[in-house]
Amino acid sequence: MSVVKVFNKGYDPATGIGELLHTTSVRHAFGMIRRGVADPVELTLAGERIVPTALELTRELSGAWVEGDACRSVGFSFRAVHERDHWSCAYCGRSVSKRPQCAALLATVDHIVPASRGGESSWLNLVSACRECNGRKADQTPEEAGMPLRYAPYDPATAYRVGGHVEEIPVMSEAALSRV
Repeated sequence: MSVVKVFNKGYDPATGIGELLHTTSVRHAFGMIRRGVADPVELTLAGERIVPTALELTRELSGAWVEGDACRSVGFSFRAVHERDHWSCAYCGRSVSKRPQCAALLATVDHIVPASRGGESSWLNLVSACRECNGRKADQTPEEAGMPLRYAPYDPATAYRVGGHVEEIPVMSEAALSRV
């Protein structure tokens, strides 16, 4: 995933002069643009998508923001899968935890298509599950186990969840690409 630079109002893309406040992920950058907090000032082509590489805030921010550990892009890990799924089981909906009150609610990560059947460890094939549901599903698909998913997994690099549904990060058409 690309890193997007966020500049304070007054950034001049022609000279590169401006106050760099911090960096953020492409996903967060699209959210800032959608909310009207920032405008894209530099764009690049990433596969079939046009993504911003630099943003300028729509209002001047006083005081300095220091880039630090809190400014990380979404990386793939089992913890990131739990974060994406809001620490809830994809099958029963109960909250899961690393230190649960009962062993059944221990946070585990489940392969939708089991690894033994060729299912890979990817954003679209992993969901957060409680230990009880993960054990009950075992080496089956959700359909075979009679355990439908409560929400669809998604890749945070290409989509984001709004309320109960997933929205894709927009892809620009060929016509729009030719105007950029």
